[in-house]
Amino acid sequence: MLIKIMLEIIILVFALLANVLLGLLVFLKNPKSVTNRRFLMLAAAFCLWGGANYLSVHSSPNIQLMLVRIVLFTAALLNLAVFLTFRAFPLAHPSKDRLVVPAAVFTGIVMALTLTPYVFSHLQPGPEGPSPIPGPGIVLFLAQTLSLLGVAVVTLVRRYRKSKQLVRQQFKYVILGLGVTFGLIVVTNFVLVAFFQVNALLPFGSAYTLFFTGSVAYAIATQRLFDIRLVVTRAITYLLVLITFEGVYATTAFGIVSLLFPNTATSFNQAAIYTLLAIVLAFTFQPLKEFFQRVTDRIFYRNSYDSQEVLNEFSKILVSERDLDRILKFTITKLCESLHIGFGQLVIFNNDRVYRVEHFGQLPKRLMVAPELAILNKSMIIADEIEGGITKQLMEEHGIRVALTLKTREEFVGYLLLGDKLSGDIYSNQDIDLLEIIGKQLAVAILNAKAYAQIGEFNLTLQARVDHATNRLRVANHHLKELDKAKDEFISMASHQLRTPLTTIKGYLSMMIEGDSGQLTPAQKEFAEFAYGSSERMVNLISDLLNVSRLSAGRFLIQTKPTDMVAMIADEVRQLATHATAKNIKLIFDRPPGLLPPAEIDDNKTRQVVMNFIDNAIYYTQTGEVRVVLEQSGDKVRMEVRDTGIGVPDKAKRKLFTKFFRADNAQIVRPDGTGLGLYLAKRVVEDQGGTIIFNSVEGKGSTFGFELPFNPATPIREVANARSHK
Repeated sequence: MLIKIMLEIIILVFALLANVLLGLLVFLKNPKSVTNRRFLMLAAAFCLWGGANYLSVHSSPNIQLMLVRIVLFTAALLNLAVFLTFRAFPLAHPSKDRLVVPAAVFTGIVMALTLTPYVFSHLQPGPEGPSPIPGPGIVLFLAQTLSLLGVAVVTLVRRYRKSKQLVRQQFKYVILGLGVTFGLIVVTNFVLVAFFQVNALLPFGSAYTLFFTGSVAYAIATQRLFDIRLVVTRAITYLLVLITFEGVYATTAFGIVSLLFPNTATSFNQAAIYTLLAIVLAFTFQPLKEFFQRVTDRIFYRNSYDSQEVLNEFSKILVSERDLDRILKFTITKLCESLHIGFGQLVIFNNDRVYRVEHFGQLPKRLMVAPELAILNKSMIIADEIEGGITKQLMEEHGIRVALTLKTREEFVGYLLLGDKLSGDIYSNQDIDLLEIIGKQLAVAILNAKAYAQIGEFNLTLQARVDHATNRLRVANHHLKELDKAKDEFISMASHQLRTPLTTIKGYLSMMIEGDSGQLTPAQKEFAEFAYGSSERMVNLISDLLNVSRLSAGRFLIQTKPTDMVAMIADEVRQLATHATAKNIKLIFDRPPGLLPPAEIDDNKTRQVVMNFIDNAIYYTQTGEVRVVLEQSGDKVRMEVRDTGIGVPDKAKRKLFTKFFRADNAQIVRPDGTGLGLYLAKRVVEDQGGTIIFNSVEGKGSTFGFELPFNPATPIREVANARSHK
């Protein structure tokens, strides 16, 4: 009898602790989850019912009937807890359930009735002890039990059928544990008691809850239910240690007392023995704890590893290593060894073809080809979470449990394929999280290594080509210099030779126009003026060519003298007024309001720049006006020529002041231009310490001009010489 009581107490304590710990751990994992909160309520209901059930058996007759009614009271509450939990499971935030309020109201009515004689009227003495006699209200209790538990089971079965492989496994264990637990409770604690007056199994009611608790704990440990595997494993360790301590102590103590003092009450000697046993067990507590920790680790967590430590090692290698083969070898080896995986494979692609393959473990009989790998082209596929189809069949044929696609945001890299774990366990959340992080880092590291290798190969090829091209360029450059020198000499010679006869032609034409050879008819004068204008343009062209030749030869010198800028520009405006009038263009000169001091500049070359700007403005303006503005800007003189002409396209602005360049629209308006005027103007202005002014909008006009210092700090002649000899 003493051993039976001791066994009942041990079972009760173990069941209560198991339910409380499991409920708290699930709740603390995610307190905001509806399922987790209701699971804690279910665990508490199990504890209340188990405790009340035990007390109803071992109580005095005068309160036993009340305790029996309390058992039914807690049983009705337990039914509601099961209903609420599995109407939400496994969702963290389920939608509103219309059955919750009716179920709660119905349960409240039944719970109130269980405390009255309407359900259990009285106790009837029997050979195994008093048995409760049910009243008419027991039907309502049965209806509440069957309806709530039935709806909960139907809900679980429906969700089981619709769930994926991994969740289906979780459902399977939960349904199994729930069915066994409530089947035993209904049979032993209600049917046998109410209808057959058999209450011998009543004290073990709390033990039946362990089937559900154990089933849920196993699903947590092996199927990642609630994702609290490590915490539950540790909790089971301490629970086993505690129960072992209690069981061994109680068994030893009661056994020794029964043997030594069978017919006597507890004495000092018994107390001394109890104290001695407690001291001995206290010294054995820590070894027992470590023993059960090793056992539970071997069962539930035998493949443990530190995720952060693995990630740190991977990050260190992937950041520092540049050799692709070493990266692949390290990754697949370290990954399989850390996660205790029997087989692993890295398949790297380049331009849609397999580029590298690295293995760990036994080589497969046949490698997967690119079309087969394309079937696995998802971020991550876990074989245990898919039910069937070609993907499942392909992974089973090749022994692959996890397929991870390696890619960055811009580029596909390859695949990481992993086989079964050596322990036979499925991949845990810890494994999956680790693989996702490493997969992203690995994809970047592989791309960097591939780029590094390609750059190395390209550098070797490029160096050979550069050496060959450099030799050819060296020879070509030598020939170009010779040709350029010959060209400059030819231009200089041709310009000098052409200038003399053109000067003569220009002089005679001028004399003819002025009437020195007799009065010309209007038609003859028109022809002579046209020929004179053409010879003038030819002289200017030859002057430009000579200046370019002098620039190349380093003989382009600036010769400065005090110059009246107002008089110089007024003279150029007056000479070009005829050209403007012929085109119906207004040529306006805005003089400065006061006198300008003389500027220390090269009169002839600056005059050529002014003439070039005004002449271009007249040529490229179809209608409107050309305005010449002269003003003083601090210690500088500023001249601008503003027109309403064709303007300069944006794409041509960058090259406008380079040698021989002309914009496309300018070539259409004036096909005979050379592209030397602006080039020489820029050189003349900058060699005098000034800056060019230019802005333009295509189709709306342009502004060309310059700023020159009145008295430059550095002698202009020295600046020009220094630039010409660079």
